[in-house]
Amino acid sequence: MSSNNPFDQFDIEHLSASSINLYMQDIPLFIVRYLAKHKSPTNSAMLRGTVIDHAIGEKHSVKEAQKEFMSLMNYHKKEGVTFDEVKAETEYKNIEKYLEVGLPFYEELGEPVSYQKKVELEFDDLPIPVIGYVDLEYENCIRDIKTTARKPSELLPQVQRQIAIYATALEKDRAYADYLYVTKTKAEVITLEVDDIDMRLNEVYRVASAMMNLLQNNDIYSLVDQFYPNPDWMWSLSDIEFAKDLWRIK
Repeated sequence: MSSNNPFDQFDIEHLSASSINLYMQDIPLFIVRYLAKHKSPTNSAMLRGTVIDHAIGEKHSVKEAQKEFMSLMNYHKKEGVTFDEVKAETEYKNIEKYLEVGLPFYEELGEPVSYQKKVELEFDDLPIPVIGYVDLEYENCIRDIKTTARKPSELLPQVQRQIAIYATALEKDRAYADYLYVTKTKAEVITLEVDDIDMRLNEVYRVASAMMNLLQNNDIYSLVDQFYPNPDWMWSLSDIEFAKDLWRIK
């Protein structure tokens, strides 16, 4: 790798939709997670999302998915992660609801070309690639599985950028996010399509370039001097405590 690569000093070998979107949304949190390498503990909702992805992609039964959920919970508990047991119980029960609506939906679409395929996208002016993993690839499109308790009315820009990367890497003209929407009284799949893949990819390139330019002239200490954290819903308690130490906040 070139010595002129500004990502080198932060041991960043690739970008992702998550790092690009976080840079856009909250630079101090980007500093915490991607430059200072702080890893925030997982939670039961994140584990449930992982389990649903696996169950749909690998055609697991509800019982198999629930077993995987409990196995992941126990693994992380042994690693010192503390879970909200009430929320964890709700997520465990909701696995059945998500799969009851999700499995028939994808079965009707037919067999995908690939599941969780790693993709790598390179831009001429960037020294490192953008890497991601595509939930489901079909002959004419890619599809990303989302689970939610809030009904989506539109496809958020950050999700559009994420799946535009996947579609471009696999040379697909169509990219969809399938929201498995589950509440106490309702369960349905809501499909939303990326509005303009080229436009969203251009956003990815411009943000990645802005990130590169910022890192070119700064180390983590000068960045801490330039930005100050203002924690919101995206920050975990672990992120906040780490940031207090990094920014020397009492």
